[in-house]
Parts: sequence; C-alpha cells; structure tokens
Amino acid sequence: MLMLPALALLVFISSPLLAQSAPSRSLAWLDVGGAQVRQPTSTTRTAASLGAGLWYSRHRVAVAGEGNVTIARDSISAAQYIVRASLLPVAWSRTDIDVSATTNGIVLPGSNGNRSVMLRQFWRVRAMELSGSVGAGRTSRLRNASSGHAFGAGAEWQLQNGQWRVGTSLQRSYSDDYQLMEASGIALGRIAPRYTLDDVNAQLSWQRGPLWINAQRGWRRGVGASVGNADGFNVSAAIAMSTTTTLIVQTGEQFADVVRGVPQARYTGVAMRWNPARARVLRTAVRTSGDTRTAPGVSVVLVPDVRGDEVLLQRTEGVGTITISIAAPPQAVVELATSQNDWQPVRLAQRGELFVQQLTLPAGAHRIAVRVNGGPWRAPRGLAPVNDDFGGKAGVVVIP
Repeated sequence: MLMLPALALLVFISSPLLAQSAPSRSLAWLDVGGAQVRQPTSTTRTAASLGAGLWYSRHRVAVAGEGNVTIARDSISAAQYIVRASLLPVAWSRTDIDVSATTNGIVLPGSNGNRSVMLRQFWRVRAMELSGSVGAGRTSRLRNASSGHAFGAGAEWQLQNGQWRVGTSLQRSYSDDYQLMEASGIALGRIAPRYTLDDVNAQLSWQRGPLWINAQRGWRRGVGASVGNADGFNVSAAIAMSTTTTLIVQTGEQFADVVRGVPQARYTGVAMRWNPARARVLRTAVRTSGDTRTAPGVSVVLVPDVRGDEVLLQRTEGVGTITISIAAPPQAVVELATSQNDWQPVRLAQRGELFVQQLTLPAGAHRIAVRVNGGPWRAPRGLAPVNDDFGGKAGVVVIP
C-alpha cells in the first residue's frame, strides 16, 4: 500500500515575476511550515517542512533553485530538490523549464524517489495568457519502478489591471504507476500496460495590497482501460505580515501527480516565508513521496496492498488474496459474486458484527460485487466501481 512518509509545503515565487523586473537581481528565502495530510485509504498524518531557495536574474533569463526537507510524525524523512529556468526572449513569450528530484531520507537523489522534468511555454496576448506544457518523470520505490508523462494546455485572463485572474486548463496523462492510481480510486477495467487520465481544471485568484487568495477546482476521469473518477480542490491565501515575512495557509485535496509521483491526499497546511524583498504573487505546490515493501531475502516483488472500508487486497506477482468484510444486521443475508465464478452468488459467513469472505485470485482482471438482503449489486467500498454484466455495479481487482 502506498505510504505517506512526508509532506512538503513549498511556496514558489511565480514564474512571471522571476523573469520580470524585481527589487534586486538576486533573492533568497527560507520557508518553515507544517501540515496535516490524509490519503483516501490511510489515517491523518502530521508533517513539518523546512526549505530554502535562491533566485538570480540577468537580463531576460532567471534561474531559481530550492531544497526542502520534510519529516512526518510517524514515518521517515524525505527531501526535494528543484531547479527552474525562465527565459523571456521577447516580451510576449516565456519558457519555463523545471527539473526536480525527490527522495526518501535526507540524502541526495538516488534510486528510491522521483526524477522529473517539465517544460512550459507561455504566450501573452493583451490580457490573456495561453500556455502549453509537457512533462515526464520516473519514480522508484525500492524494487518497483514506474514512469509517467503528461501533456497540457491552458488559458488565463487578467481582469481589472491584474487584480483578478481567471484560468482553465486541460491535461492528458499516462502512467503505469498502479500504486498512485489505486490509492486515488482509479483502476484498470482490463489488462493494459498503462493508465490514461483526462483532467479539467478551473482557477480563480484575487490580489489586493498585501493579500492574495487563490481557489482551484479539478476533475479527473479514467479513459479507455482506466476506470474511475477523482476530483480535487485547493484554497490558499497569502498575506504580507511585513516587508520581509509572508504567511501562507491552504487546504484542499490534490490529484495524484503521475509525473512527480505524488499521491492523492487531502491536506491542511500553514507556512511562513522570510525573504529580504517580498514577492507580490505567490503560488503553492504540495509534494509527497512513498515507499513499498519487499520480503527479506525473496526476489519476488510484493505488490502494494489495497485497503478500504470493506476490502483488504494482498498481492504478489501472479496471485492475490482479497478479504471482503461487510457490516450488516445479524439476521441479514450478505452475498458475493465474482466474474471468476460466472457470477454465482456465495453467502458470506458471519463473524461478530461483520460478514466475511476470503478469495484467492489468479493473475488477470477480476470484478467483484456484493449485496445485502437481495438488494442491488454494488462494488465493495475500496475498489473502483464499474458496470457488471447485469445492470449493476462491481469492483475491479487487477492481479499482475
């Protein structure tokens, strides 16, 4: 199962400001923050973060670098390193290149983390800014390696001399990282080499004097072999406490990021930034990293568990065991049917307040449905729901 060892609450100076005129040609900053984070299938965790960065601009080129370390209350440390270059060959065009690396443990980037690169191109036409992006990343978690890439386009409008900003963006991404996808409710409806996702995002921001507020809303759906949906939102605010200190607060639920290997999570965080010359416009990003487990002395990779309200799925390569646990009244009749046994209903055994059934599944894609007292068939909570063969719903399980 995907673990969440740390959260980094990073606050970046916006790209337009990096490449435009600023109070000085160089800028340093220090961030101290903390957050509470909860993934869909895990408990709430507390994390603290410490970061520092340096920005330098010369003519129409700007370079920024940042490092950040996070420590979770019940897990290990993690670190992130980012380098960004912004190029303005002409006043109406800007190119951003981001290179980042994350790792478990406070060490230099190694085999247990993520490496990614993102290219963004912006074009300004009066009060409108158009953008296109492409990114690719590779994530390693012990013996499990995965990759993802994404393509996007967006538009942003400035209203009332930049006081209001309204934007929208579209993105299609591809990934073979089943750890990220299953933790966010996306599954494969059939055996396929990768997940395909479509995202739609809307953004509204407002700035006046020392106060800046930003709200974002996003929708994600699986495409083709990928099934399931997800949504996310973010509300953040920054206020200048003094000429050198800015307070940032935010809350929301982020999408799983297939390029940077970031899992889906709900979070609430606060951070304080200190820098000699305060930037007018801020933007926020959230980063986490995860790990997986392997059996000591065994060469077979253990596929991460899936844990939900009603399921526990444990897998190794080629075989999986799933335990279904349904809460129902003592006299209830609880039944289970699967595509493996041609949808023949099986009655679950009662164990205390739960009705329990354990299944062993071979490699492949399987569908599982449950019902109580002859009601409609549904997917056990914790599995991505899809249509069954009889007009009802079933949950998808993939055994590699």
